[in-house]
Amino acid sequence: MGKRGRDPPPNDSIFNQDPEFFEIFLPNRISRQLRIPPDFIKHFDQKIPEKIVLKDVLGRVWHVDVNREKTGVFLKNGWNRFVKEKSLELGQFMVFRYNRRSSSFTVRLFGKNACMDEDQESRKPLINSVKDEQESDLESTPMPKTKRKYCRKSPNFA
Repeated sequence: MGKRGRDPPPNDSIFNQDPEFFEIFLPNRISRQLRIPPDFIKHFDQKIPEKIVLKDVLGRVWHVDVNREKTGVFLKNGWNRFVKEKSLELGQFMVFRYNRRSSSFTVRLFGKNACMDEDQESRKPLINSVKDEQESDLESTPMPKTKRKYCRKSPNFA
């Protein structure tokens, strides 16, 4: 008779992905710096980088300094810019996935509705393009800031 229970997960399962941690955005606590959870530090393999790259789901990047202090390891210079440019709001849920090879975190943001939150401001190009002098007034009028929210089905659930 066969063994009862679950088969071990395959090597390419979600259990072998890059390490992650989450943080809930509380402006009065983490708008100027973000403390990396102490138990997460082991994923740096004893080599805490001096700089880290944050990437959003659209591929934009932010360069952030990493500071080791008595009270922990913090994302500092550059973190505030990320907070401002992503227009983080109280209660947003952030998931940080660490890529050891590139010393980078891919950051996914979720709104208070528990759905992935992709702000339209992230679609701005990193380098401002030169506007054509022929551009009409309508085309150069700034668009109001809007957010698109969506929920994705997890590939693991039917």
